[in-house]
Amino acid sequence: MRCISTKCEICSVNPAEYTCRMCGRRVCSEDYDVEEGLCKICKSARCEVCKRQLAITTCKYCRRLVCEDCSIQISLVEYVCIDCYKKVVKSENR
Repeated sequence: MRCISTKCEICSVNPAEYTCRMCGRRVCSEDYDVEEGLCKICKSARCEVCKRQLAITTCKYCRRLVCEDCSIQISLVEYVCIDCYKKVVKSENR
């Protein structure tokens, strides 16, 4: 989405041309992926399983970034992605 020209909220140098569909940051063309409609920060912090939400943690096993919907908390501080959880549960139930 195009926005009214102000400075980019990431680089603070170039004029902002777009608004990120995920976080709402106003960013320049260098810091924006037009095809995905995301700023470079959201693109790099997005869940690697569903690619729809921002990640909140990393999977204990595969180390992928995962969002709340795609992760399962296995202890107070450890999370696994739904893919690894399925593999672990299947192997433990054999």
